[in-house]
Amino acid sequence: MDEPAALLYASEFDSSGYAVAARRAMRAARLAHVSVAWQPLVNTHHGRLCADSASTAPAELRDLRRHVDGSHVALAHCMPQSWAQLRRELGGTRFIGHTVWETTTVPRRWVTELAPADEIWVPTRWNADTLRAGGVGVPVHVVPHVVDHVVATIPPIELSPSRFVFASVCTWDWRKRPDLLLHAYLSAFTAADDVTLVLKTTERVVSWITGSSVERNTWWQVMQIVRQYPDAAEVVLVTDDWTDAEVGGLMQCADCYVSLTSVEGWGLGAFDAAVAGTPLVITGYGGQMEWLGTDHSGLVPFTIVPADHPDRSMFEAGMTWALADVDSAIDLMRDAVHGSPAFVAQAPALAERLSQQYSAARIGALIGELL
Repeated sequence: MDEPAALLYASEFDSSGYAVAARRAMRAARLAHVSVAWQPLVNTHHGRLCADSASTAPAELRDLRRHVDGSHVALAHCMPQSWAQLRRELGGTRFIGHTVWETTTVPRRWVTELAPADEIWVPTRWNADTLRAGGVGVPVHVVPHVVDHVVATIPPIELSPSRFVFASVCTWDWRKRPDLLLHAYLSAFTAADDVTLVLKTTERVVSWITGSSVERNTWWQVMQIVRQYPDAAEVVLVTDDWTDAEVGGLMQCADCYVSLTSVEGWGLGAFDAAVAGTPLVITGYGGQMEWLGTDHSGLVPFTIVPADHPDRSMFEAGMTWALADVDSAIDLMRDAVHGSPAFVAQAPALAERLSQQYSAARIGALIGELL
């Protein structure tokens, strides 16, 4: 029989940012010789709850389904809505909550939802400062996300090698502003340009104001924007589920990654693109600045505006975030195609720095120390 696990790691097992970050953290912990067991979580109306079955989970996770005893540390890598229940169900000698938030103000509901944790892990100082300023009294530790070492495979779409490929990976969420990205791209280029935008997103909108069921389809949202440009440049919409390796393949074959996000707690898609050596154009505000640096020449200027997210239970009145300057984004995207901007020339050095600074070995050692 296996030895009991020292760490019981609870996470989702889909393609969400939380699930991807959790898989990498578990790999890093195991590399640091931490004994890890995994508890699958599913997303419900009551928060992320323990699942009895995880037959569709990656094999590497299913292999970690093993026994624990009372001496383990429990860690829930998810939003905090269900932490009170997870603490009871996961047991152990200590309960760690691993989460992320985007704006510089903590939602009021989180004050209660974060309370069950003995300590909290977040990926950036941006997050940690927000939680501490919001009155979180337990220790808050910065545990950055980990570079993915999964071998990339060719993505399941056909891309012409003669075309310049922009890529973006995000949920169709108002905070992510994929609509702004589409407007910027379609304003910058026409069908006469040898360019393609690959937009990898969700099949349905996540948080978006809609008036009918058809409007909740992302293809409908995309078409409403594209039809405003009679001579539209090529857009490839991808809503299928891809493996981590296939997403990694897209990052490697893209010529430029673009995000006009309003704010990120970390920005996993942009991070993966930068690690792959893909030039990056992104809004210059949010947690991504911590790993990217303020001197990155691909930063899109912005204006601070109210965080008008449809989910008012989380994004409350008084919260703010960035509105990316579309005209500046257009200039940066055109320069990426037709010029030699510094953010293209600097991409290899950025990839090397990130690969070292956020390696599995380095973050795994940090996890081991905190445990």
